Amino acid sequence: MHARRNFTRTSSDPLRILQIGAGSMGTRRLRDLHQRADVTVALYDQRADRRERAQKRFGIATFGRWDEAVAWDPQALIISTPPSTKGPYIDFALKRRLHHFSEADIRTYGAAPRSRKAPKLVSAPSATIRLLPVIQGLGQLVREELGSILSYQLALGTYMPGWHPTEGREYYARHRDTNPAREMICFELTWLDAVFGPAVAVAGHFEKFGPLPGRTEDTWSMQLRLKSGGIGQITSAMACPRDFLRGHCLGSNGWASWNVTTGEVWIQTTKDTATRCYNFGSTAATLEPMYAVEINTFVDAIQGKKTWPQSYTLSQQVMATLAAAEKSAVTGRCKARPRYELRHYHPGRRP
Repeated sequence: MHARRNFTRTSSDPLRILQIGAGSMGTRRLRDLHQRADVTVALYDQRADRRERAQKRFGIATFGRWDEAVAWDPQALIISTPPSTKGPYIDFALKRRLHHFSEADIRTYGAAPRSRKAPKLVSAPSATIRLLPVIQGLGQLVREELGSILSYQLALGTYMPGWHPTEGREYYARHRDTNPAREMICFELTWLDAVFGPAVAVAGHFEKFGPLPGRTEDTWSMQLRLKSGGIGQITSAMACPRDFLRGHCLGSNGWASWNVTTGEVWIQTTKDTATRCYNFGSTAATLEPMYAVEINTFVDAIQGKKTWPQSYTLSQQVMATLAAAEKSAVTGRCKARPRYELRHYHPGRRP
């Protein structure tokens, strides 16, 4: 075991970041951080094959034991593990006052009040989709041109069995409690809340209509009454053989429609005689660069150069909306969004 390092750091010392997990996302984080001269990265992963690949590709220190990784004395953590495993690492970071970034996670139950007690700490839930150029462009157009929002609709379709086929049952999306239709609702709500505002009441309906294996519900649908007024509707279908991620909104000054996959936004307001179209770049062209933007924004926030756009409080708001929708699904009643009601209610099972 390595002894804990005791030395005084200076502002010129590289920032010491411990990457936790080297699956597909963890490897991306290592790839992007490896290009920065102002950080030193090490990896903690219990799998020897992942440690070997990372060491060979990036030439970094790797650890298979947690006590050895802690003894390396990191200043920041990047948590790239399955959703059900992130909580203890977030707790550790908050207790040790370590800056931390967590991949998309809907289970940060107690992190919000504790992170507020450490305002100088950068606690960074993932905000990948919020940072996409098409979402940034749509948000600006909605704020500046559409007036009061009357309604929005978003439909998401994809085929879950095609996700990470080599990871088998290890991949979190192949388990009912973290099934992808449910998870994607939260990922999309993160940016929808930022663009259109949060919900104050929600009704949900979730069922299995397609051929996904096991008892996993493949279609989740929610209708929301927005705090700012208006109605939102989201449907996530994980048994669709072709990817689809499109939406539209109606406002007091006009309408907008968007295609996240192609990066296009169409808008027509009372001032327009024809529809305008903006192209912010397709997801295929912008997503990988956006991962670099995201993790570099986290490092820049630690260094005081930028502000992280997402918080545990906002993430908890998304989780509470989901929980209220799940309760609506099993009670048959529209639910006001409880602020801290975060229990997972399965459709067909009474709470």
